[in-house]
Order: sequence, then structure tokens, then C-alpha cells
Amino acid sequence: MRGGRTQSERDATTLELVFAAITGALLAAAGFVAVLSPVLAGAAHGSARKGCVTGAVILAAALFCGRVALTLRRFERQNRLHWRDPHYVDEPRASSAEESRTRPTGVPARPGRSGPES
Repeated sequence: MRGGRTQSERDATTLELVFAAITGALLAAAGFVAVLSPVLAGAAHGSARKGCVTGAVILAAALFCGRVALTLRRFERQNRLHWRDPHYVDEPRASSAEESRTRPTGVPARPGRSGPES
């Protein structure tokens, strides 16, 4: 098992939690307004109004929870892949022949690395 998390790992987790909460809240608000629009327009009265409000609340809660769960599950999966392979990179890398053609002379292949493997 690994030791404690670094500050950058804690920061990344915090950022992902905030992102999940904000996007979940925005998605929930959009769903709530969409379902509640007949009530807001004055087209629904009585029990239809109650049904729209109840449906809007249920949909908003489901959208918020679903968005947060999917975002955090995706983050956890990426994090697990990252720790399984220390050279894991999200996007595919160009071949070394392509890199040498597109990279200016004197620029290392992997910035921040200073060794013969760069």
C-alpha cells in the first residue's frame, strides 16, 4: 500500500470534488427549471402543480447525485490507472519520429525530465 498523499494529490482531489458539486448543481438547476416550466408559465394548477414540483425536486436530486457520482468515479479510475503505471499519460503521445519533426531543436521530449531517456 502507498504512503500518504502529496499536496498536489490532495489539491487535485479537492478540485475534482468542487467541479463535481458545481456541475451537478448546474445540471440539477437546469432539470428543475425544465420540469417546473409549466408551473412557472402558469399553465399547471392544483394537483398538476404539485406533481410538477415533486417531479422537479426528484429529477434535480437524481441529476445532482448522478453527475457527482459519475465525475468522481471517472476521477478515481484515472487516479488508479495513474498509480498502476507511473508513466501513464491521459492523451496518446506522438511517436519519437513525429516528435522530433514537430519539436523545436533543444526542447526536451518530456519537459521537467533531465536524463538520457528524455
